[in-house]
Amino acid sequence: MTKTKNNPRKAEKKKILITSALPYVNNVPHLGNLIGCVLSADVFARYCRSSGKETLFICGTDEYGTATEIKALEEGVSPREICDKYHKIHKDIYEWFGIAFDYFGRTSRPIHTKITQDIFLKLHKNGHVVEEESEQPYDEQANLFLADRYIEGTCQFCKSEQARADQCDKCGKLLTFAELINPVSRVSKTKPVLRKTKHLFIDLPGIEKELSVWIEKSAKEGKWSANTYHIAKAWLKEGLKKRAITRDIKWGIPVPLDGWENKVIYVWFEAPIGYISITADYSAGEEPKWKSWWQNSDGVLLYQFMGKDNVPFHTVIFPSTLIGTGDPWTLVHHLSTTEFLNYEGGKFSKSRGIGVFGNDAIESGVPADVWRYYLLVNRPESADTNFTWKDFGEKLNNELVANIGNLVNRTLVFTQNNFGSIVPEAKATDLTNSDNSFIAEQKKKIESITSHLEGVQIKSALHEILNFSASANKYFQDNAPWKLVKGGEGPEGKKRCATVITILLNQVKDIAILLEPYLPHTSAAIFQQLGLGTETRKWDDLGKLSLANGTKLGAVAILFKKIEQKEIEALQQKHAGKQGEIKVPEVSFADFDIEVGEILEVTKHPNAEKLYIEKVQLGDGVRQLVSGLAKYYLPEQLLHKKVLVVRNLKPAVLRGEKSEGMLLAAENKEGMVEVVSPKKSKVGEKVYLVGKLAGGTSIKGTQNKPRSEIDIDDFFKVKIVVQNRKVVVAEGKENKQLATKSESVSTENVIDGKVG
Repeated sequence: MTKTKNNPRKAEKKKILITSALPYVNNVPHLGNLIGCVLSADVFARYCRSSGKETLFICGTDEYGTATEIKALEEGVSPREICDKYHKIHKDIYEWFGIAFDYFGRTSRPIHTKITQDIFLKLHKNGHVVEEESEQPYDEQANLFLADRYIEGTCQFCKSEQARADQCDKCGKLLTFAELINPVSRVSKTKPVLRKTKHLFIDLPGIEKELSVWIEKSAKEGKWSANTYHIAKAWLKEGLKKRAITRDIKWGIPVPLDGWENKVIYVWFEAPIGYISITADYSAGEEPKWKSWWQNSDGVLLYQFMGKDNVPFHTVIFPSTLIGTGDPWTLVHHLSTTEFLNYEGGKFSKSRGIGVFGNDAIESGVPADVWRYYLLVNRPESADTNFTWKDFGEKLNNELVANIGNLVNRTLVFTQNNFGSIVPEAKATDLTNSDNSFIAEQKKKIESITSHLEGVQIKSALHEILNFSASANKYFQDNAPWKLVKGGEGPEGKKRCATVITILLNQVKDIAILLEPYLPHTSAAIFQQLGLGTETRKWDDLGKLSLANGTKLGAVAILFKKIEQKEIEALQQKHAGKQGEIKVPEVSFADFDIEVGEILEVTKHPNAEKLYIEKVQLGDGVRQLVSGLAKYYLPEQLLHKKVLVVRNLKPAVLRGEKSEGMLLAAENKEGMVEVVSPKKSKVGEKVYLVGKLAGGTSIKGTQNKPRSEIDIDDFFKVKIVVQNRKVVVAEGKENKQLATKSESVSTENVIDGKVG
């Protein structure tokens, strides 16, 4: 083998800094919380370590703010006691799931206060903190100012009745208290009032120019997703506004300015600084150590993991905060975001006993790695996904047991029974062309897996690992070692068998390496069974026939136990919620009454500049609709346009104006919005689904049997999308296109997107 000289000029590898969004301490994390942040980040951190990168994985609990104060009131204890209780709950759950943080800290530590106040004072010194009087929501019954998350009401955009005063989780729109319809305090269930109060604001417009330059650079270099980039650019396009960074509560970091002793720093401002302070805590407060991570943009790549609702804070607000100090902070290189994980078609609810929470998983009897596998293979990367017990059982039995578990067990048991648990001797010269071809194909899969992980494509890499294992199973079957060992292929049979088994044992070794980021307990068990004890091979050992001949295997054991239907049913029943609370019939497209209408009149909403009031002619008369199209269309562009109207949507009052339905519009990832307009159809024609369209002559489909009324949440449970300009809905195994009597429904400008 030719030796290569080390190149002293070779660029030094950059360190990898990984953060997971800090979980709040007023709850027990459920499966959606786990996959959204900590579990995804753990996979990437484990991969980085295995591939030889210097890696630091930081997380901790977010402990200040109104939510903690209210939780303390509910439980009759102090905020500090609440933080201590839930920090331990989170820490214990993450340890059970095998999350390998380098450090799991807390934002209530003194060092967090110090670093937050230092950053605040630098912003203040640089002129980026200004004083303004504003009106804040106040709960007169509870006698406290309310954080945005503690006010709920109806979203003016999608009409979800569970929107908060900062954001609607259903449609993703950012909201303010003034934009929320029928706002109610979550504390007292009364309507908040506005009270004047003085606060300090961060002057984001003063930082906007520098932020914009950074976003363009980081998005390109860090390969941000289209959605992440679009969200950041949308904020810039609308123009950044000053944002309050102080609050009228007691449980928080004191404002370090004279005359502001009764205010604390707003939790949204200080919580992301927790990434820095927790790193400093990990470094025992030694500035050179933590600054080698956080003030070293040339030597560190920062990867941040979060749910999609956290994107604006990590692409705009937190970077602006750091940029405004003038210090050389390490800013985010790549953001990995997830959509929402739903539970059996609905939401997780601790109070109603719906869904699986961290403590439930621990008590379930199902191993941590099985939970990890299901969450990761079902990771909601580009769209919401759904946890179902049926799918959980199928994936455990058909993928973990029948694929990975089968390969490992059959290979090790065969070696145990026919080679005395010893890795047999095989030479490179014994490999056939078929063997070399198989090994080469497996190496290509390893390269693909590595490429996916480098790009933080966690689910894609896991699917490729399944393919890797399936190919090894096929190699086992094709080479039939059970025939070779009996001499079925002549005197060379056993020698050939030794070669096949050696290759397979090394495939098992590779499986253990590939699985370590995903299923660490399983990976460790495989290494033990291979006779390697606590020795774990790293990423650079993949694809090599590196198991030493003569190595004695450890005790062989089943990796995964098949789960029976009765066990699935018992678990499903246990987490189905209280009697009668979730007996909601399944929603399908057939429940919708969608009809062709024509817009007769368009006027601006008197109380909301982003809304229009439309008068729409339907088959049985004229209805009034309120839509959020003012940002995308001039009134004259909508006049006399054919539209699709959801007739049986529950009426709602939007900013004082009644809306008797909803018209459908398509939106692509870049934010382009197009009203769905069936130009050839007549007013009053109903919309239904079809399979294959009949060449434009006659279109046959199933007529809907709509409910008398549906709410907005039920409407969004049915996924209506645009695929190659066709408006379709997923029904069963195929996507079916929407159609009227006169035509199939399509778009002109939106090629792919969502409809709502």
